[in-house]
Amino acid sequence: MIVLRTGVLAVALAICTLTAADARPGVIKVETYACTGWGAAHEYTMQSLTPKGGQISRNCPIRLPVGTKVDVIKDDDDGYAVVTHRGKTWWVDGERVR
Repeated sequence: MIVLRTGVLAVALAICTLTAADARPGVIKVETYACTGWGAAHEYTMQSLTPKGGQISRNCPIRLPVGTKVDVIKDDDDGYAVVTHRGKTWWVDGERVR
């Protein structure tokens, strides 16, 4: 249990070290869902390729409409952009952020 808590703390500290000073301003150019992590974003992408398409879920809980201003922390995280919106860190499709 302590190892799990230590791991969660390490991840939280790693995300916190990505400060706003390291970010650049960006804009969402195509509507997209923001996901809580890389794995959730990848799962959403795979789901979007099915006839039903990508759906909102607890791992991708918010929709970012066209024109939404974000801070881009990392442009390319294996095809996804890491952004902050309203103080939270999200993973979105890298092609949908300008």
